[in-house]
Order: sequence, then C-alpha cells, then structure tokens
Amino acid sequence: MSEMSPEEKWSSMLRGQIISATINKMMVVIQLVDQKAQVLIFLNSILIPVCLNELSNPSFKDAATISIITSVLSILTSMICIYPKRKYRKSSHRDINLLHFNDIGHLEKDEFIKMFKPVFNDREKISEAAVNDIYDLSRHSIIPKFMWLKISYGIFAFGNIFAIILAVIEA
Repeated sequence: MSEMSPEEKWSSMLRGQIISATINKMMVVIQLVDQKAQVLIFLNSILIPVCLNELSNPSFKDAATISIITSVLSILTSMICIYPKRKYRKSSHRDINLLHFNDIGHLEKDEFIKMFKPVFNDREKISEAAVNDIYDLSRHSIIPKFMWLKISYGIFAFGNIFAIILAVIEA
C-alpha cells in the first residue's frame, strides 16, 4: 500500500472529525429531547394526583377530568418519545447499516464480522457506512423523537388550556 501524502492525511482526518462532530451533535440532540420528555412525564405525574383531589369538587370535576386525561396521554406520548427508535425494514429489503445497533442485533456474530471486515478495511466503504449511519440516526431516531415530543407538548398545552378555560367557566 502506498504512503499517503500530507494532503490526503489531513483530508482524511478532517472527514473523520466532521463525522465524529456530527454524530456527537446528534447524540446531544437525542439527550435533549429525552430530557424534555422526562420533564413532561414528571410534570404530568405531579398534575394527576392534584387533579384527582379536585374530582370531588363539583365545580372543577369536568376540568379535573380533562386535565387527568390530558396528563395520561401526554405521559404516554412522552414515553413513546423516550423509547429507543429502530429502523424497520421489509424482510426482503436487506440494505444493512453495519454501524446501526438494530441491524447488528439481527445478525449472527460470525455473519456480522464477515460483512464488516471488508467495510472496515476500505476507506471508501467505511466512510459510506458512517454517512449511512448519520442518515439512519436522523431519519429513524431523531425525527420520530421530535414528532412524539411535539405531540406530547401539544396534548399537554391544549388539554390543560382547555381544562383551565372550563374551570373558569364552571367557577
């Protein structure tokens, strides 16, 4: 194998740093989304017992019921947000990402090693695998997490605003 020129070495190092920085940024985004979902679960878990106490108050019964239902739905959607996302593929579609945990987990160890060695030992193939992993992480993990977090915040906000308006009208 021929010796790499200094320009090729710097170019390779730069590509590696860009991929590493991108994946680190994505992991921070995933942590942030998960933390926001955990906060919603915590807030709603406090709100439910408070509203349960108000069910006995006839003037707040409907508002408390709406707030409880809203809280339960918001908790459920937040849990879906936190739950690890996987890439699903049709059984006949074998486009495997050798850097993605779900694809690795569906392979036998020997099969994975046999498939991964040629990729690991080829600069072009390992670069393509890293780029595919970034795409899969975005497409199959981050986008669904944001979608479920938005749904959870929407349920929380609109349901509780409606409950507050109803409480004001009933009082």
